[in-house]
Amino acid sequence: MSINEILDIVRGYSPDADTNVIVRAYLFSAQAHRGQTRKSGEDYLIHPIAVARLLADLRMDIDTIATGLLHDTMEDCLTTHEAVTEEFGLDVADMVDGVTKIGKLQFRTQQEAQAENFRKLILSMSKDVRVVLVKLADRLHNMLTMEHMPPNKQQRISQETLDIYAPIANRLGLAKLKSQLEDLCFRYLHPELYAGLTAALAERAPEHDQYLEQMQAELEEGFKMRGLDAKIYGRVKHLVSINKKMMNNNLDFEEVHDLLAFRILVETEGDCYIALGLIHALFPHVPGRFKDYIAQSKSNGYQSLHTVVIGPAGQQFELQVRTQEMHRIAEVGIAAHWRYKEGHLALSKDDISQIARLRALFEAARDVTDPTEFLETVKIDLFANEIFVFTPRGDVKFFPSGATALDFAYSIHTEVGHRCTGAKAHGRMVPLRYPLQNGDRMEIITATTQNPSRDWLEIAKTGRALSKIRRYIREEEREKGRTLGRELLEAELKKHDKSLNKLIRSGEMSKLARKFGHRKPEQLYLDIAQGNTVLKRVLAEVVPPEEAPPEEVISSNPITSFINRMRKRSVSPVLISGEEDVLTSYARCCNPLPGEAVSGFITRGRGITVHKAACRQLLSLEPERRIKVEWHAESKSRHSGELEIVCANKPGMLADLGAICKSQNINVTRMNATTMDDGKALLNLEVSVLNINELGSLMRNIKKIKGVIRVDRLTN
Repeated sequence: MSINEILDIVRGYSPDADTNVIVRAYLFSAQAHRGQTRKSGEDYLIHPIAVARLLADLRMDIDTIATGLLHDTMEDCLTTHEAVTEEFGLDVADMVDGVTKIGKLQFRTQQEAQAENFRKLILSMSKDVRVVLVKLADRLHNMLTMEHMPPNKQQRISQETLDIYAPIANRLGLAKLKSQLEDLCFRYLHPELYAGLTAALAERAPEHDQYLEQMQAELEEGFKMRGLDAKIYGRVKHLVSINKKMMNNNLDFEEVHDLLAFRILVETEGDCYIALGLIHALFPHVPGRFKDYIAQSKSNGYQSLHTVVIGPAGQQFELQVRTQEMHRIAEVGIAAHWRYKEGHLALSKDDISQIARLRALFEAARDVTDPTEFLETVKIDLFANEIFVFTPRGDVKFFPSGATALDFAYSIHTEVGHRCTGAKAHGRMVPLRYPLQNGDRMEIITATTQNPSRDWLEIAKTGRALSKIRRYIREEEREKGRTLGRELLEAELKKHDKSLNKLIRSGEMSKLARKFGHRKPEQLYLDIAQGNTVLKRVLAEVVPPEEAPPEEVISSNPITSFINRMRKRSVSPVLISGEEDVLTSYARCCNPLPGEAVSGFITRGRGITVHKAACRQLLSLEPERRIKVEWHAESKSRHSGELEIVCANKPGMLADLGAICKSQNINVTRMNATTMDDGKALLNLEVSVLNINELGSLMRNIKKIKGVIRVDRLTN
């Protein structure tokens, strides 16, 4: 693979393109990556060239191909945004930055890093969707060359690809790329199943080849006799498609009868229906297996006729009938709609976003500030099968399968969603939780007195609706908090003949808010209510020391009262709303360690339980009983961390583990060992550590021991 091959491909579909941009990007990348190698030992430059080649195969413009060549220069080299801008312009620099991971930032967990990287990618897409096409090409080449990675990394990257990138390729209409990603993920996530299916298909390959030849000849003869010009391509279905059918229908490989498929390309839309009629005249079709994606295309622009027929010897096979243009759209998706002028994209960025039909993802990226919540939200839209419904004006809207009338309301407008009380499907009244059906004509009924409730989070199924409802509820809870905080402060001030209104009018409250790090008094009120700012510290700024009330009076703040009741004599390793020495325990569901973001939950009679901030169990509990918690910087308390180690079952392994722990002055408090059938051992190790950094250092050193295969931190 060479840069000249890429230039030849580009000149083939865009003769007037200024390919000098691509050459300069190649030279820039070669200089930036000089001396770098891949895991395979190959020159690193092979990777950006391969990414650029994949983009050229998608018939991308020269700026996108240049980005493919440059995409790792900001992340892996010392190249800056300014340097790329100066050499290639702002569009290319912004695309390179959009593809660049946020690896230089520190994240508490791998999941948080993944979520924030994905959120940044989606936000970059909202400006220029070409960013994600570069990222998809980058991911595909990494998956194609992943045999040099350790097994645990192969599985982690494959799962991320299956969760995020394959669904995005599907949403963009990149059918071929999506299938390639899915099959590669299948190879690494289920290696034994992959090997078994590959071997079974290889065994039947001669039989399949013979059948495909025979069927192709019969179809060509049938079309020729009726004067229809068609190109016919036979193939064996993708491994993932075969495996899904086996899993969904509880079948063995031998029981899957429609392993083969044909793609028939004709000239016009009318020819598609003529071809379909000829096919059904030649072979009996399987009832209920016909789909017309030409009359009603998928949301990613895909169009085709699908049917399943029964051939000789009772063999079932699928046929897809489409025009050449429909096939081009199916293969390259969004890129098929673009126009080029001198090799550059001629559409505006707004046009690109409209073509992508990913507005819901873009809005969720802007509205949901928590990256983990964002990832969970958009996965709903990415994964589900689609249905379509009609607005009262006859416009078509697409939704994930399982979406409700409430989701339809939010798709019209946020305010329509907030005020909806019910809906009509084909003129018939239905509740908000009514599941949308293909072809429904929906109408929404609203009332000015209606507001979203927390129950709606159980009804809504789309990312857009969920993000809008969560945002409304959070704002409503903040408003209640601001009111409560103001009332608490006002009540304490009155005890000293102080007026909150006077402080506001004089501007003193604004100064006070700024002193505590807030721009407005309302933010200070909210912090008081949430326990982030202790009320007595605010009073101390307003009430002279001689006027300060007795400690028990200030304790009328419900949070402070609770803290005082739960005080204990020993020094606590955490601060609760700025206070120390409070009765605490640590949640076994997530085993938090110092250095990780934490949150507290007020229990009944057992003080405060400390959880990881992202703990799923905590997030499912009542939000009003959560309280701000932070680790005490001066605490030297040790905490339990549990590790699971998979290693070779060989003499000396336990001694090596003990030596590593001793060298870091870490005490092992418990250890269990289990021998596995494949010559490996499974060790569960409980250690006493100061913080997450110490545990992380221990894990890294254990991984260096010869014979250690995998090290994971365990939580219950």
